[in-house]
Amino acid sequence: MENQTEILKKQYNDKITHFIGSIPNSRFIIEVSKFCGYSEFVLVYKNQTLLDLYKTISIQFECNDIKGLYATKSKNHPIPVTDNIRLRDYIVTHQKDLIKPVYPYPLPVVYKVFLDDGHFCIDDEEQHVP
Repeated sequence: MENQTEILKKQYNDKITHFIGSIPNSRFIIEVSKFCGYSEFVLVYKNQTLLDLYKTISIQFECNDIKGLYATKSKNHPIPVTDNIRLRDYIVTHQKDLIKPVYPYPLPVVYKVFLDDGHFCIDDEEQHVP
């Protein structure tokens, strides 16, 4: 007979497996990358706005002053700070030219954005010297 701890471990494992498997149904997995290469995954509901994306990233990265989010590392494609565009619509609009899954099928779809938090990496300093 399983003891209580083993039963709870099984319940937890079942629930976390279900949770992870259901993420793509309602949320986008966004890989947020700083320009130095450090990155983390962030979960954002598909119907949230681009402003919500900024807020979520601000909370996760503990950055109250995001300088910008970009669809590419070059900063040529800023993601607008707006409550008028849903993340779902932004991705659909730009999936042919800017927003593409980072990892190959059959891995879950992950989109990448670049975060300018105002901090520069040693490798980037030469580009930002006035």
